[in-house]
Amino acid sequence: MIKEWDNIELDYDFLNEKEENYVKTYGSYKVLISDDEPEVHNVTKMILKDFVFENHTLEFLDAYSEAETIKAFEQHKDIAVLFQDVVMEKNSTGLHIINYLRHEMRNQMTRIILRTGQPGEAPEETVIKDYDINDYCLKTDLTVARLKTIMLTALRGYRDIIRLDRYRRGLEKIIETSANLFTHNTLSDFLTSILNHLSGFYYETEGIMYIREETEEYNHNGFVTMEQSNAPIVVAATGNYVRYIGRNIKEIDELSSIYQWMLTAEDENSQITFVGKGFIIRNNSNEAPNNYIFIEGDKELYNFDLIKLFLSNYSVALDNYLLNNMIFNAQKEIIVTLGGIAEKHFDETGEHVDRVSEMMYNFARILDYPSAECEKVKLASILHDIGKIGLPDSILKKPGKLTEEEFNIIKEHTKMGYEMLSKSNLEILHMASEIALCHHEKYDGTGYPRGLKGEEIPEISRMLAIIDVYDAMCHKRVYKEASSHKEALEYIESHKDQHFDRRLADIFFNNYEDITV
Repeated sequence: MIKEWDNIELDYDFLNEKEENYVKTYGSYKVLISDDEPEVHNVTKMILKDFVFENHTLEFLDAYSEAETIKAFEQHKDIAVLFQDVVMEKNSTGLHIINYLRHEMRNQMTRIILRTGQPGEAPEETVIKDYDINDYCLKTDLTVARLKTIMLTALRGYRDIIRLDRYRRGLEKIIETSANLFTHNTLSDFLTSILNHLSGFYYETEGIMYIREETEEYNHNGFVTMEQSNAPIVVAATGNYVRYIGRNIKEIDELSSIYQWMLTAEDENSQITFVGKGFIIRNNSNEAPNNYIFIEGDKELYNFDLIKLFLSNYSVALDNYLLNNMIFNAQKEIIVTLGGIAEKHFDETGEHVDRVSEMMYNFARILDYPSAECEKVKLASILHDIGKIGLPDSILKKPGKLTEEEFNIIKEHTKMGYEMLSKSNLEILHMASEIALCHHEKYDGTGYPRGLKGEEIPEISRMLAIIDVYDAMCHKRVYKEASSHKEALEYIESHKDQHFDRRLADIFFNNYEDITV
């Protein structure tokens, strides 16, 4: 190997300096020097030790063989620039490394400077064309100015590639997030999800290493306020602000600066403003006026172009969510009212409906139903006896044993309930109609009204059969006294595979305390 670097006077004192003397708080770009000559490493680092690009310094990594170079890339996914020698163990080692990096590791980000002392081993035009490198140079031509110019060009290229990749991934994230905005059942869950998504639009550490104090922790802390009864209430929060959920922001000393900004902000067109130790977002929602989001964080860390793009979707999503939530709550209120009317028709308290719906919700959760489905099960279960509205009081409230004819009339409430509910196109009422029709079917086929057997009976109706019998036995009715919990459980245990689905009955027993109310 030709010793091109012998005539340079070296000063190695800088290698003994502590890192904090030259690493800026903004971070550093990683530079890998792959060369089998230690002098090349030392000289390169000496020339570039004070190099700064856009407030970022350089962090040097060293590799002296092909294996060490590959290992460095496996350990560091964010190497910005590679200085690669052509001839190392073999005449083609450098080219083999580059080929492996680009094609096997699929690394298209790292900028590559190929250096050689033996130009005949790798023709310049062929190498640049076939190996996707940034620059190809002879070691003898590398002056201080030339080396710094090469580094500047390489880092610009790396920065732009990383930026484009981040925007691509950011847009993918916005699309993915927007598609999942309505998977949350409560407003708090919805807004917390929005908060978490917004907190995620920060500049990732891939490509740039942000240097922080050892004691410093970085969490996504933030909150959302919404005007309720003319007061700004914290309706959702993450991290350190969770303890403030439900409180008026003007009564929280820690948030006084943010509240003052909300009172005095004059520029209504300013969507994002830095206040205190973070930034506050004014959301321009039609259905939720005076809605603000606050997220802790340094201005330099966040990609506000993506945040603004996401916010345009968020405002529309929040309006739609509140409208849908209002419609859902209206439906819920109507269902609860109907269920109460039906229950009080034959039970003065009407508490049976409430208990059954709560236990059905708990049962559905134990069975890992999706959250939204659990809510539907809870509401639909309220209407399981809605058909009893059509039955005469003389039979419903008869204190003694029913005759066979009277019992046949009682059976009709399943069909009546189905007829009342099945004509609706609402999914929740369709579920309720199925429950109303089938909740007196028995697993062995001896139930009514259709004599369904086994899994012919919808699972929700098989669940309700257990819950309905358990609650009916444990509470007093006009025609009977209450049984003990133990007696109710013994009845269910003794009627598995007859009245009840054995699998569901076992799950009920194993999770008894979590299901019953």
